Amino acid sequence: MQKLKRNDSGIWVMVAHEGEFAHRDANICYTGIGKVNAAIAAQHIIDTEKPKLILSLGTAGSSVFNYGQIVNPVGWVQRDMNLTEFAAPKYVVPFSNDEQILKYGQRDEKYLAAICGSGDTFVRNIAADIWDCVEMEGFAIAHACRAAGVSFAAYKFISDGKSGDTQDHEWTQVLREARAALHKVYEEVNK
Repeated sequence: MQKLKRNDSGIWVMVAHEGEFAHRDANICYTGIGKVNAAIAAQHIIDTEKPKLILSLGTAGSSVFNYGQIVNPVGWVQRDMNLTEFAAPKYVVPFSNDEQILKYGQRDEKYLAAICGSGDTFVRNIAADIWDCVEMEGFAIAHACRAAGVSFAAYKFISDGKSGDTQDHEWTQVLREARAALHKVYEEVNK
């Protein structure tokens, strides 16, 4: 985890790594990849910075949305949680009051709404399930924000879209495009 405090706005951007977002004026927490890293980083920011808003920004894959679209996830699924052998519904921690879809996050009508499946595995064959995009950190950040009563919003750049055109892009080019698009989103939100 790396924390860069650059202003007193109370807005914090949570993102896995610098390749996805590096706005020079933003308060940024680079969480590292995966739900565990994201949960630790989110709780740290909540405890030490008392944010008024946490933004989860980054890339996501989808078989529903096209490459380059920005989506606004307002529902979150732990796509790798499967304890159905213990009579728990798929995607739910047993003996919890959690729903399959954690509905948390501010809705931004300028962008398509999404349900995002977060998991600690990279997905090559992206298929919609109860989600329509996938990534690796958002559920943990949303869960921590909801538990602490912190305002939360998320925006994801679709880096692997339904048209399969990602193969036409080098990953460094994808990251440049994602970073530029997410910087614009941050500037809109921070007005």
